Amino acid sequence: MTMRQEPELAERIGRVTRKLARAAAMPGEPVMFGVGSHRFQLGPPLSEDEVVAFERRHGVTLPADYRRFLTEIGHGGPGPYGGAGPGYGLLPLDGWNEALWVAEDDVLATPFPAEPGRGYRDWWAEVGLSDDDEPYRGVLALGHEGCGHFSVLVVTGAARGRVCSVPVHSSPSFSPDPDFLSWYERWLDAVLAGEQGFR
Repeated sequence: MTMRQEPELAERIGRVTRKLARAAAMPGEPVMFGVGSHRFQLGPPLSEDEVVAFERRHGVTLPADYRRFLTEIGHGGPGPYGGAGPGYGLLPLDGWNEALWVAEDDVLATPFPAEPGRGYRDWWAEVGLSDDDEPYRGVLALGHEGCGHFSVLVVTGAARGRVCSVPVHSSPSFSPDPDFLSWYERWLDAVLAGEQGFR
């Protein structure tokens, strides 16, 4: 991260923190899908040592904005699927393998085969996946969207830093957002606008 990016990221972290507090203070019952289980609460942030241990174990460096979110805003939460976030909430970091079929430590360091902006007719065949391959390598699960769909964060590969939805046996669908924090803030904006759903 360059010196120029550091103040911008700090400002974004501060803005997201303020919006999350506003969402938690909204009167009445929340209307956004999935928020009833976490009520806009997150668990305490992870320590730098905990994040470094995760990165070393899996041979990856987490995208800077997601890393700062975990160490400054929060991690996991009170709901059965984690804390404040899209869908049923953000999973804790140790739930990284929720969307995977084969949860081996080195799977995060293997590039995710999908690319943003590319349409796939037969995703499995076009990216060279066999029945024995882990299709969601290089990604960590962010949360359950329902009906077997997950939001994931690409940590290795051409789409590093991007969030996408991975439906079972279908091609991934990338969010329009350039990174995790933009995706998360867009969700908060939808919450604050009184919207019921988020994609």
